[in-house]
Amino acid sequence: MLTTARVDLPLPIAARLKTDASFTDDVNEYAREDLIGFKRPIAAAFAIIGPVAIALAYQGSGLIAVVNLVAIFAVIVGVGIYVVGRQEWPQIVQQFQSFAIVKRNAVADLRCGFGESSFLSNGRSPRFFEHEHGVLVLADAGDLKTLFFSISNDENDARWLLYINGELSRRVWRWLRLPVSREVVRFSTEGSKLARIGEPPMIDSIDAWEAVNVALGEPLDGAIIHQCFDEVSEMVDQLV
Repeated sequence: MLTTARVDLPLPIAARLKTDASFTDDVNEYAREDLIGFKRPIAAAFAIIGPVAIALAYQGSGLIAVVNLVAIFAVIVGVGIYVVGRQEWPQIVQQFQSFAIVKRNAVADLRCGFGESSFLSNGRSPRFFEHEHGVLVLADAGDLKTLFFSISNDENDARWLLYINGELSRRVWRWLRLPVSREVVRFSTEGSKLARIGEPPMIDSIDAWEAVNVALGEPLDGAIIHQCFDEVSEMVDQLV
């Protein structure tokens, strides 16, 4: 049976959201920080080589050589920023847009000021459907509802590590979800392990993945599907 309650955001989660919310709104400012802030390999190399080269030139040939070397470096850096910047601009814009979405979600979650703490007691074994980028999880939420998780194979996601270690088969799940972005920010399991129902099926094609996603109503990670667990499981089994 699934229960959900509204809780205050834990301090570490709130601090992370504040950091995300402070991201710049100006793509040009982001690009300047990216290119001039030595975040690119070429810029980082110049940041290391430049001072060393200048110091050696000063020791070997004096101030005039240093001035000439600085001028050469300035020209090279300027041309490099222009050329690399033009080549990297589409990727920089794409990264900026991704961070901007994170910022908007963070601002909205902070304004809400609360999280959704959920508790699920699994009376039955959950179902797992693996795919190239992770695993889909279905669990019986009771009251003719099914809990849906889409877990990517990312080691930063605690649920993925729990899955590969067999811990998602435990009877009790607890997690915290943000109210606007719907991100699952905490997840833990406890209690005895339930018997797994064979090896998890593999969703091995894009067509099958899209068919499953559409059939389930394109749910977000952590969503509740308003159909009974057996019905949803059988439908996914037929599609994969």
